[in-house]
Amino acid sequence: MAAAALVRPRILDGPWRRLDALLLVAIVCAAVQIVPLPTAWRAAVTPHATIVEDSLRFDARTINSRPISLNPVATLLSLGLFTMLLVAFVTARAALARGGIRTVVRTICWAGLVVSVLAVALRPTSPDLLYGMWRPDEPGVKPFGPFINRNHMGTWLVLALPLTLGYLAARVTRRGSLTAAFDAALLWTAGAAAAMFAALVVSLSRSAAIGVVAAAASGGLIAIGRYGRRSRGWLALAAVLAVTIAASLPVSSQLLTRFDNAKGDTGKRLRIWRETIPIVRDFPLTGVGLGAYRMAMIVYQRSDRAFFFNDAHDEYLQFAAEGGLLVCVPLALAALTAVAIMARRLREDRSTGFWIRAGAVASLTGVAVQSVWETGLEIPANAVLFAVVCAIAIHEARDRSSAPR
Repeated sequence: MAAAALVRPRILDGPWRRLDALLLVAIVCAAVQIVPLPTAWRAAVTPHATIVEDSLRFDARTINSRPISLNPVATLLSLGLFTMLLVAFVTARAALARGGIRTVVRTICWAGLVVSVLAVALRPTSPDLLYGMWRPDEPGVKPFGPFINRNHMGTWLVLALPLTLGYLAARVTRRGSLTAAFDAALLWTAGAAAAMFAALVVSLSRSAAIGVVAAAASGGLIAIGRYGRRSRGWLALAAVLAVTIAASLPVSSQLLTRFDNAKGDTGKRLRIWRETIPIVRDFPLTGVGLGAYRMAMIVYQRSDRAFFFNDAHDEYLQFAAEGGLLVCVPLALAALTAVAIMARRLREDRSTGFWIRAGAVASLTGVAVQSVWETGLEIPANAVLFAVVCAIAIHEARDRSSAPR
């Protein structure tokens, strides 16, 4: 909020009018979920809510008005996070229009270097401890770096790594050649990218591995589309370096083994998805409320309760269950609008910053693919980085001669 007060971003203005309007509509629709409605009205728009609440509380029938959400407190918290992300997005977008995009990316790069080195260094000695000191309260999770769940750190790395590689390509292109760009800053940035890639492999997160491959494919297609055959040599070199780093890590075989043994975990996810679909079917219009998935699953989970399904392990399915058409329609339209803006920006950008923008688009592609199996964007740190990367991908550089620093 302090950054927004300093930057004073403009919304509903110029090329952002439609995108900002759709995001605001999504927030308003999410807020509708916590507005108390008379019993008759609530029963008309979400008839299964009363049935579920009869199983959760004894006084469900005695309350005259209730919100649509099954857990209004969780929905209010989610709405606050949603609003914070919108503020972070428009603030970053406005700030980047004035310059400083390389400073932002370097900051992300250095953060990734520090976190990745710590995570890799502590993994052999304290694999079950957070930062080598704290044991997570949730049983069965595998902490990694600053995250309770290794897949969630995988999401952060999928967002940060392609962006760092885009910055490296922009730096080399700006100097004209690799020889001209070769300096201490280039070495540190390349080392940060290598450390983040190594941390991603050491995390043993299959969804993150698939996400970074999707990001690499997206970045490669963007590069070939812009520079054709001239980019193929660099892409081949990047692929060789990635394979070399992965092969040099002893845990690479463990990651491959996890892919070989994926059938069991796939069955678990399929069971979670099958038991989430009835929620989507029973609450198609309004959803159960943002953040209320856990509350609904108390009733809808039919399999062994030794493990409670606290999320859908699919970002899209979870949004469908929690938001229904009420929230998902404006969000989907906003996403399509953002994709169209990103494509236009990539076509129009003739500066060396094109590579940073391309890296941001690759990052978003990778996390979109990873989200088929994970809900990593629900973690605030990942969500904020996602908002900043979106701003990098679609920002519009303006004349900086009159802009304040």
